[in-house]
Amino acid sequence: MAPYDLDREHMKNVYRLFQRFSLEDQRNYWQRTMNRYQKAAGQVNVLVAVFAFLTGFSAALAGLMVSAYLVEGSFGNSGECARLQGSRSLVSSLQDLGVIEKTEDLQSLQSLSVTREGEGVPVDNASVQAAVRDLAAIESSNCDVIQGIVNVLMVMAVVTPAIGGAFTTLASLYQWDRTVSIYEGALENLEVADSQSPMEEMDDLTYKAALRAYIENTLRVMAEETAQWGQSVRTPPQLATFVEEEKEKAARATRRANVGPMNLNEDPSGSTSEKG
Repeated sequence: MAPYDLDREHMKNVYRLFQRFSLEDQRNYWQRTMNRYQKAAGQVNVLVAVFAFLTGFSAALAGLMVSAYLVEGSFGNSGECARLQGSRSLVSSLQDLGVIEKTEDLQSLQSLSVTREGEGVPVDNASVQAAVRDLAAIESSNCDVIQGIVNVLMVMAVVTPAIGGAFTTLASLYQWDRTVSIYEGALENLEVADSQSPMEEMDDLTYKAALRAYIENTLRVMAEETAQWGQSVRTPPQLATFVEEEKEKAARATRRANVGPMNLNEDPSGSTSEKG
C-alpha cells in the first residue's frame, strides 16, 4: 500500500474533487436536462390539448350553426337561409336555361309570367310577386356570413386533428416524458450515493472505506443511467483486443518488410505456428 493511501488530507482532496467535478457536475447536468425536457413535454402536451379542444369545439359549433341557420325549419331564422339558397339555385338554373339574362338576379323573377303545368292558366301574379319580395327581403349578407363561418369551422375540424397528431408523433419520437422519468430516478439514486459520503469524525480506515463506497456507488448510478439509453462510450473488450492485435500485426509487417515474407498469423511473441 502506498504511503499516501491513508493520508487524511489526500483522501479529503480526492473527496472534494470528486464531489465538485463528478457528482455535482453530473447532478447539475441531469437537473438542467430534466427541466428542459419537462418544459418541452409540457409545451407539447398543451398544444395537443389545445388542438384536441379546437377539433371538438369547431365540429360541434359548425353542426350547431348548420342546424340553427342553414337548414329548412331551422330554429334560428325559421329556415330563411335555406329558402334563400333554394331561390339562388332557381335563378342559376334559369340563367343556364336562358330564361333570364346572366346579369339578372332574384328581382327579375317578378316580371316573369308563371303558369300551372299542363293547364296554361297563369298563376296569380300578385302572389308570385309577394313571394319573390319576401325572398328578396331576406338579409343575404347574414346568411353569407354564417355560411362562411361554418366553412371555416369545418376546415378547422379537419386540419386541427392533423396538427395535434403531428405534435403527438413528435412527443413519441423524442420521448421527453420517458427521459424525464429516467433522470428523476437517476437523481434519486444519486442522492442515495451522496448520503454515503465520508464524515469528518470517521477514523482513517473507515473514512477510506466510506470514500470508496461513495465513489463506486456514484459511478454505478452514472453507468446505469447511461446504459438505459445504450450510449455507453466504453469500447467493447472484444473490439479493443482485435484492434490491438491488428496494430501489432501491422507493426511486425512494417519491421519485416525488407527482411522476408510477412506472416500475419504470427503470434505477438514473434513465433509461428507449425503444422503437424
